[in-house]
Parts: sequence; C-alpha cells; structure tokens
Amino acid sequence: MNSRRMGRKLMLGALLIAWHALLPVEVARAQVVNSFEGDRGPGLEVCKSENAPTHCDRAEMDVATNGLQVVQITWQNVNVYDTAGKLLKSMPFSELISSTGLDPNLTKGAGKQFEPHIVYNEFIERWIITVTCKNDCTLVSATSDATEGWGGTYLSCLQGGSCLDRNPAVKVGYDKNGVYICGGHIGDDNPNTVPNVAYDCFAVPSEEARAIGQGKAPDHINRAHNMPLDIVPAIDHNPSKAASAPAFFANKSCDRVAQYACQRSTAFSFHWIVSTFTWNGATGIYNAGGAQQVIKTGIGSQENKWFYNSPCCDKIMAVPQAGSEIGLRAAASHRLMNVVQHGSRLYGVLGTGPCTDSCGSQGVDANNILIWVELDCSNAGACVVSQTGKIASPDSHFEFGTIGVDDAGNLGIVGTSSSVREHLSVLLWTRRQGDPANTFRDPITVAAGTQPYSCLNKMDMAPMGNSAGTLTSLDPLDRETLWATQQWADDAAPCVWNTRIVGYKVGPATR
Repeated sequence: MNSRRMGRKLMLGALLIAWHALLPVEVARAQVVNSFEGDRGPGLEVCKSENAPTHCDRAEMDVATNGLQVVQITWQNVNVYDTAGKLLKSMPFSELISSTGLDPNLTKGAGKQFEPHIVYNEFIERWIITVTCKNDCTLVSATSDATEGWGGTYLSCLQGGSCLDRNPAVKVGYDKNGVYICGGHIGDDNPNTVPNVAYDCFAVPSEEARAIGQGKAPDHINRAHNMPLDIVPAIDHNPSKAASAPAFFANKSCDRVAQYACQRSTAFSFHWIVSTFTWNGATGIYNAGGAQQVIKTGIGSQENKWFYNSPCCDKIMAVPQAGSEIGLRAAASHRLMNVVQHGSRLYGVLGTGPCTDSCGSQGVDANNILIWVELDCSNAGACVVSQTGKIASPDSHFEFGTIGVDDAGNLGIVGTSSSVREHLSVLLWTRRQGDPANTFRDPITVAAGTQPYSCLNKMDMAPMGNSAGTLTSLDPLDRETLWATQQWADDAAPCVWNTRIVGYKVGPATR
C-alpha cells in the first residue's frame, strides 16, 4: 500500500474515532436490537359498523417473548413473530379464545374481548393471556410454542364465584412460585381508591397455572376481595426466589370524593399502595403480618413528593398531535402501566397530567409527564421509596410508559410522545446501573410518527394505547434484551392505528 493511500486511511480512522467520541452517551449505552411493525387497525368501515368490536378505535397492544418467539396481542389478533420480526402465525383473538371453550363475547352489552395482557412465564415455560371477555378469560398455552394449542378457564367463576365480567380489565404477573391475576369487581370497596369498585386478586400455584394449558382448572385460586382499584401484580424473574418470599402488588391511591377520581383529580397528593401474597404450600395469605402498605412518595417515604393531575387536556383529556385538530385521548395513562421486581426492589411508572400551581419540589410542567419509582422492599412489610423522578418535556406530552429491568438491574422505559409539532411517536428512555440517582437519560426515538391518527368517537377525539396497561418482557434466554410495544401513527386512513414492537438492550451496544 502506498504512503498516500495509507495516509488517507489513517485520517479516515482518526475521523471515525473522533466521531464515535462525539456520539451521544445514549447511543453507546442503549441498543435497539430490533424494531418492527406489529398489528394495525381494521379501518373506518369496521370501527363504525353496527357490530363494531369493543375499543376498535385503539390498539390495546401487549407483547411477550420466550427468547425464540415474540408474541404481540391486540384486541384484534394474536401475532407470533420470530425475534427478527418475521410473522410466523396470526390468529384472530376471538377464535383463539373460542378454541379453548371460552366465550369472547362480553356478558353485558355488545362487543367482544378487549384490554388484553400477555406474559411468557419462564418458570413453567408457558404463555399466559388475560383479557376482558365473558366472565374474564385466562388462557395458557399447551407448550412453549405459541403457535400450538391453548387451554383456558374463567378463573373468577371457580369455587362458587362470583364471576367477574365487567371492565376494568384483568392484570397478570408471576414469579417462581405462582401466577397472580387481578380483575375489577363492581360493588367491592377499598379505602384507598374510589368507592364501589375494587379488584379481586387470585394467586395460583405455578404447576396448577401450567395445567390450564391442558384444560384443567386449578384447585387453588387463593382469592382476595376488596383489593385496591387498578392494582398490578409484579413480574419477578428471580430463579432463586425462596418459596417463603412474598409476591408484590402495587398501584397508587385515589381521591375518594370526586367522581372518577382515580383518573380525574387536581393536585392530588397520592401515595403508593403495596400488597403482598406469601405462599404456604398451595395456599397462602395476603398482607401477612399486617395491612396493605400506604407509602409516601418522597425519598425515604417521609413525605409526599408527587401530585397526580388529570391528563391533559381539558375535560376530554386529549393531547394535541401534528397536522390535525383531533386530539389523542391520554386519559388511560393515569395508572401504573406495569410493575417489575429485581431483587428486593419494585419498579413502576405512572402517567399524570401536569402540575401547574403550588407544585413544590415536583415543579411546574406544561405537558403530561411520567413519574417513575423504585421501592425498596427488603423489609417486605415496610417498603420505602429509594429512588424516584419525573420524565418531562416543555415541548411534548409523554404517556403510557412501561418499565423493564434486565438481569443486571439496568432499566428502560418505552412510552409515547405527541405534540402540536409531533405525530404520535414511540420513545425509549434508559437508566444504567451506576447512573446518577433518580435520573433517566434523554430518550431515543424508536418510531417517529408520520401522520395524524383519527378515529373519532362521541367526544370528538381519538383514543390510543392500552387502557389496561402495557407490560415489558425480559428475554429469558439472554436476560439482557427487553421487549415492549406501543401504538404510533403511520397511516392517515381513519381507524388504521399502527403498533411498533421494539427489543432493546440498556447495556453497551456491540460494535
């Protein structure tokens, strides 16, 4: 090689080294492993028909992985992909439910299944789906292959009921010891959330949950009434969890005076609520040793730091989007989307409207924000806030954040963003172990919206997201890759919502 060519190569190498040195820290520390398109909406003709599916106007997406397959569900379909995004099988959701002998049709009113969740439970090597349908359905795969058979049961109808058959939707979590499912019970009450509606929770031993996939209903459901509204069972991936270690459930408190106050409040100084279930063989006890925990939101839980406010904007709680006067309804971002556990720590992220006056250390914001929390539950009966922070922007509204934690304790949040200058987009925030306390890094854009989304309902706004929450799934094989899904805007046709599936790693990218 002559000296001139060698000189050019050395100069190019020096420029590349300099360019890498100027890369944002986020590029070096977070890697989108794969990002591909998921299910999409059926269009205006279907959603405005006389027999339109329930919640036809939004995606209601969720996703899980077993390391080989990635399964996304919406109210419409169950889609099985490989980890590169190749579609292996697509099943209409109602047909999958019917194949298990359950009924996808709602008991009260017209419509079919809505607000689903899916997890892959690596301890029993089975997929689990919960969904609002007749009597609320629990589906379990027969094998670790999601394209094969499924079984199902009406969990709440067992052992004399009463059957749960009303919105709000069914939550799901799991750990090494069991599967935990919670659903709305009209007429029940919990003193820390709104009157006359609460949740029932069920704790099913792992092997009995696995047997649902073979068509056998569990013998032990460990039912609890009067649990807080919107309570979320945690997902704990710890393979060494002791049989005597509790499972955790968490949510936020609500004002009990105003109507619909869990969603519609002004400057409400909320608490975190934590409950536990501790096994003793195939049975167990909720909140062993005391009552459910009501925890102040500041560091060390000595005082309340955060205020909950109704999501922006105005009474219809619809945020602006670029290129359209139609707002995107963000109201369903008012709850913890999911709860994950790593060691003795619980993690969650809450969507809320902006605080605009007398906000204390929270500060004043113009747009919807996300509030994340790390709860130290090393004393299982007395959890305290060990880290917390807000994710906010003067330019964009943030909603529907779902949090994940990898095997090393690194965190990621996948959420959505919208503004008068921005179409509905998908963002990723990350926090690496060792980063400054109470902080997340600036976001990466996973999918930038290209079109306004519309599918008008009676309030002249377009719903979005998943009202029941959105989970983040940890790849059980590499224990590094986290998967999430969100709705975004990439089609101008009315009622054609789009979904994006993203797999990411928080640790350093491979160069």
